[in-house]
Amino acid sequence: MIEEDIRFKTSRGLKLAGLLLAPNAGIHDIVVFAHGTASNKFSPRNRGIAEGLLKLGIASFLFDFTGHGESDGLFHQSTKDQQFDDLISAIDYLDIQTFVKTRFVGVNGSSTGGAVAIRAAAEDARIQVMALRVPRNYDVIPFANLVKAPTLVIQGSEDQIVLPEAKEIYEALGGPKELLIIEGAGHLFDEKPEYLKKMTDASCAWFENWLKNIPETD
Repeated sequence: MIEEDIRFKTSRGLKLAGLLLAPNAGIHDIVVFAHGTASNKFSPRNRGIAEGLLKLGIASFLFDFTGHGESDGLFHQSTKDQQFDDLISAIDYLDIQTFVKTRFVGVNGSSTGGAVAIRAAAEDARIQVMALRVPRNYDVIPFANLVKAPTLVIQGSEDQIVLPEAKEIYEALGGPKELLIIEGAGHLFDEKPEYLKKMTDASCAWFENWLKNIPETD
């Protein structure tokens, strides 16, 4: 297994910290993780999904948004526009890094990171598939209409603040989509181990099923 600490720059010159996980140095699909506000690349939920993907032969790139974790910048600089630039810069980095060869790219977005992922998928055709965990509707409905990548929305039934927003996003998504409501779960899915497992397994299965069916092009 490859596990490499990464430093890369955004288009605006800020240096961000990341972590690349891959089964080996071959050709792999890679899922980029967009974490939520005040989280970072060490989110146990994202790490759990990344480790599940490794077992399926899929690599992961987890990074810290501007002003989070080990990345440059201050917390208040981590605006919606800055996080969008961060995510696109992370995908750009995959095109030039030398640890593994990238086949197709997926994005896993959580909470506010889900909102960033939606905008990125609407504007960047390199994003082939998404899984969104409790995504926030921060003015992203117009972007959701433009998303063509197959998208899974996962939501806990007891997360009453985000639940209406997740449903709004799901209805607006333009491509193949699925809404998974995990009964009894809250915002972090940590009330019971089975909630966390169901969320993790569903995310991994979604990426595996869609990534393996993307046709190769010359």
